Amino acid sequence: MPFDLNIYLERIGLETCPATLDGLRALQAAQISAIPFENVLPFLGKVPELGRDSLWQKLVQHRCGGYCFELNSLLGDALAAIGFSSRQVLARVRMGAAEGGARSHLAHVVTCDGTEWLVDAGFGGQAPAEPVRISEERQQIRDQVYRIRFEAVSGEHVLERQTEEGWFALYGFDRVDVRPVDIEAANFLCAASPRQSFAGSMKFYRLTDRGFISFLDGRARFVGGGNKREWLIEEAEDLGRFMRNDLGLGYDDDTVRAIALRLRDLLLACPPEASERD
Repeated sequence: MPFDLNIYLERIGLETCPATLDGLRALQAAQISAIPFENVLPFLGKVPELGRDSLWQKLVQHRCGGYCFELNSLLGDALAAIGFSSRQVLARVRMGAAEGGARSHLAHVVTCDGTEWLVDAGFGGQAPAEPVRISEERQQIRDQVYRIRFEAVSGEHVLERQTEEGWFALYGFDRVDVRPVDIEAANFLCAASPRQSFAGSMKFYRLTDRGFISFLDGRARFVGGGNKREWLIEEAEDLGRFMRNDLGLGYDDDTVRAIALRLRDLLLACPPEASERD
């Protein structure tokens, strides 16, 4: 099915989206809120299909989520349909490290009114809710502060989030041309490699105006409005309610049961007290 801008905008809860900076901000925030980050397919041993028809059916028609290669591929189609000038970039995830590994994250650089912005609806937990200007100046986005500094040694622009301990590097990206085969290879690496976390750990992230919902291997968390709640989800019935009611995902019962069964095996091998905290 060809990309239909009106149906896409309805999916993410926008009536219109002009090709302006305000429109760009609204677009990223709306997609992050409506289409959660999740790695269901890699967790169940499958490599996500990145063809336009497959993405449209999964993310729009079936109301599922995805990870960066899926989410930002869909976002790229929306940017083009609206009329933004954009290019894809592949990033090396750092998560606080001095340098990243393989190029395993897809994002966009959009030029709007002569200024470049990093646009990303697929990074998950610590990602900004709105585009970040490619500048070392501090930028307040909701309750977080970000900047993008250029690092001469690596030749990368590094997205950083300010924490109590200082600036925390999320990922670095360069301006190497990105080809479809590069995305295909990175997608396979992330979905199938045991060195990546997606095949061995179940993650959900959804950022809304009410707060942030997250899930890691059976442990769910909500933070928002000055409140914080954390709870375990172990049964398929509870997982299904969480996925549908809290995350808005449209997976069928068979998929939910398959996730719950795999999570049960993980919890038996590593009880919650010893598991990684979200």
